[in-house]
Formats: sequence, C-alpha cells, structure tokens
Amino acid sequence: MGEYEKAELIAICREKLLLNGLVVHVEQDFDRVPQIIETIGKPYLTPKMSPFFNDFTGENCFWLRLEKDGEIVAVAGARLDDLGEGSITEYWRRTMRRQYGNGEIEMVTRVAPPLEQDLKGRLCYFGDLHFSRAAGRSLKTVRRFVLIGHMISALKWNPDWTYAFLREDDVRRGGSYHYGFNRYIPDAQFWVDPPAPRENTEYCVMTNRRDLAYMAESFIRSPERL
Repeated sequence: MGEYEKAELIAICREKLLLNGLVVHVEQDFDRVPQIIETIGKPYLTPKMSPFFNDFTGENCFWLRLEKDGEIVAVAGARLDDLGEGSITEYWRRTMRRQYGNGEIEMVTRVAPPLEQDLKGRLCYFGDLHFSRAAGRSLKTVRRFVLIGHMISALKWNPDWTYAFLREDDVRRGGSYHYGFNRYIPDAQFWVDPPAPRENTEYCVMTNRRDLAYMAESFIRSPERL
C-alpha cells in the first residue's frame, strides 16, 4: 500500500466523521496533553504516553483528538520506538522500571513468548484511547478514528508492528477488531505487583505492516463497511 492509498483512507474516514459533526485534529503540543486528558474525563494518563516521563518530539509521537461542536470528545496517542533486533522483554522491563518503579524497582518479571519472538524492529505503540459520552456510542466512529491513527503512523513511520494493551473484557467485546488489530496475545506481561490500572491478564493486541496494509486496502475497496 502506497502513500496515496493511506492518505485516501484518512480522507474517507475524516469525511464520514465530519458527516456526523466530528472533526479530527493532530496534536503535537505535548505539554497540553495532561490538560486534554483531564478535560475529557479520562481518569489517568499512562506513563508510556506522558510528557512527564518522556521527551517527545514531532518525530516520535503524535496525539489525535476528536472534536464535536468545539468540545474534545475522544483522544489517542501514538509513539514510535525503534528496537532494531533488540528484545521487547528487556525494553519493557527497562521502561516499566523507570515509569513505574522509580528506575530501581523491577516491575515486570517476564513477557509472553510470542511477543518476545515477534515484536521487533520499528514499533508503534497506540495508547490512552478514550471516548467521552459526548462522542456517542457508535463503534463506526471508534473504527474510523483509530484507522486515521493507523494511517498517520504508517505515513510517518512505516512501523513493522503496531500494538496496544487491552483488558480481557475489552477483547471479549471485540476491541481488537474495532481498533484494527488482527492478533491478540493474553497475559502479555507478568508484573511483580501490577500498578493500577495495569493487570497481569492484559492482552497485547497487534498487527504487522503487511496485514495493516491489506486491511486498509479492503476498506478503500468497500468504504461502505466503515
């Protein structure tokens, strides 16, 4: 899938959202993020996406915000980490120790073997997705919003994998489908003592570059499915 097709899918999703009075914006003023999170009513901002724990730039991070009548009704953040051939287990242990354990306390004991085997290279993390009640209850709105995030990250970074963490109940409700992830691995990380809201039963949901491209092409062929 080329850049034109990625841009075309963004345009399709934006137009469908606009028909419902919803406007998508890209946010890269990272100092605004904590205020945005508070304004929308999200009870927390994860350290992985927080400007208090990371020195983000326009090259390695962006946020999306969805607005209706000038009010922010949904947000999501994305970041790029280039691990090369490095270990996802060691990366997560190191970052979780810094983000949750003051840089000293070991937080994660092990990572699910399929993730250790497959999550390598350029990784896009998609997180802190939140919809307020004002956004409505349409799963199509969710899918369109998240697809825009997928396509922007594909244009900016062309990652090998895009992943997120979901609670088990969210996976049961079809969250991985609605968020555009075609693979899900249970018990992604095992914590010494899970810090709220993290859980040992969390799933890592993920999709690789090839499958994301095919999914996008299928929506371009049949935009009525969006």
